[in-house]
Amino acid sequence: MFQQQPLGHHQSPASNETLALHAANEAVSGFVCFVRDNNVGNDLVDEIELPIPKSVLIEAFKLVIVAEERPEIRALLLKAGLTLCQYHVGLGERIKVRPITSPKREKAEDTWLAIKFKRTLLYTAVERTRLTKVYQDALKLSLH
Repeated sequence: MFQQQPLGHHQSPASNETLALHAANEAVSGFVCFVRDNNVGNDLVDEIELPIPKSVLIEAFKLVIVAEERPEIRALLLKAGLTLCQYHVGLGERIKVRPITSPKREKAEDTWLAIKFKRTLLYTAVERTRLTKVYQDALKLSLH
């Protein structure tokens, strides 16, 4: 994804930064389209479904947040980047998270599924906290 230079070809650091930022913008745009096109919503999804590895996307969001000068766009980028907390390694089948009205609530029949859901939801909260810090640190860099 991030382009490397051919052997013997040297580019200035500014040009390397421009290439990295361009690649990061492409990755972020691709991720946003992926989320929209796959109707992810609040679902919990296996990382294997991501079009680009999660770690690469996190770094891309950091770069784009740092480079963005408009506060309202930075806020949207941060919010979009936080949706990565919904992606988990080895989750398996997507877990649909949809609110239901109280008269339709039923007790879960599958205890294992209920435990898996609770664990995944807890991990999602922990991951959201971690990503919030990562992106806030990037935001601080952009303000200096």
